[in-house]
Amino acid sequence: MPFKEKIAWMSVVTTILVWGGYFGFMAATGGRMPGPVYLVGFVGAVIVQTILVVVASIVTAVLAPKDASAGSDERDREIARRAYTIAYPVLLTLIVFVAASMHLGATPRDMAYEIMAAIVIAEIVHYGAQIIGYRSGRHG
Repeated sequence: MPFKEKIAWMSVVTTILVWGGYFGFMAATGGRMPGPVYLVGFVGAVIVQTILVVVASIVTAVLAPKDASAGSDERDREIARRAYTIAYPVLLTLIVFVAASMHLGATPRDMAYEIMAAIVIAEIVHYGAQIIGYRSGRHG
């Protein structure tokens, strides 16, 4: 498995776990907690995900230094480009839904959380598209 695919796997798993936990906490509390609690949770989620991915990347690089030090080849660049071309329209579509939610009574706070969720979903799609690109061998 290429190093960049391993990074994509680590990223998608940590994104689902960390942000799933964050949004799960938000759903479980029903927005009844004071705003700063959710802000601290958000900052904590960013820090935890960053630490998890960095530590996992370091461990992976130590276990396979030759693979980790290899540069991006044409296949890697094409898979990354294709993943962005799949994830970007997903993000734009979700942002349009966020804007439309204003007409359905969403508050600015609701919309902020919806935007965060849209970004997380688009990142999951991005990493998933990379994984599929490496697994299927389709990158063109």
